[in-house]
Amino acid sequence: MGGKRRFINSLQAVFDSCHYDPANEPDIAYPYIFSRFKGEEWRTQKEVRKILDTHYRNSPNGLPGNDDTGTMSAWAVFSMMGLYPDCPGEPYYTFTAPVFDRITVSTPGGDIRIRCERPDDDAIYIESISVGNKPCGYRIDHKRLTRGEEIVFRLKKR
Repeated sequence: MGGKRRFINSLQAVFDSCHYDPANEPDIAYPYIFSRFKGEEWRTQKEVRKILDTHYRNSPNGLPGNDDTGTMSAWAVFSMMGLYPDCPGEPYYTFTAPVFDRITVSTPGGDIRIRCERPDDDAIYIESISVGNKPCGYRIDHKRLTRGEEIVFRLKKR
């Protein structure tokens, strides 16, 4: 693709030119690709929030496209929780800013507790992430996620 900057610019152009289709299942991981590049994670947070705000509603026809066996619903739920399994076959999740202040998901390994601290509703960008009171980057493996540790997101405005 011509290097990091060229790739990021090309991916951003997909969103800026309205070529991203939230109803097309091969596209749904696109916003999470930004987080694969250090310093570009904010783009994931921006695009995911924009997609949720624009294409998802709590109403009839509130999902984009055909919800094939729950794919679109699962994308929305994971994204609102602040994590997404962005690459099939890899047991990892990419973090984004959660929509909810508190979330608990029960797993056989223990409860996943997600807490989001934000100064106000406009804070949609991650300032820091900690898992089990230790700093964490923008990805977490499945085994660690399901150990039952608390994940704390601290958000800020851009």
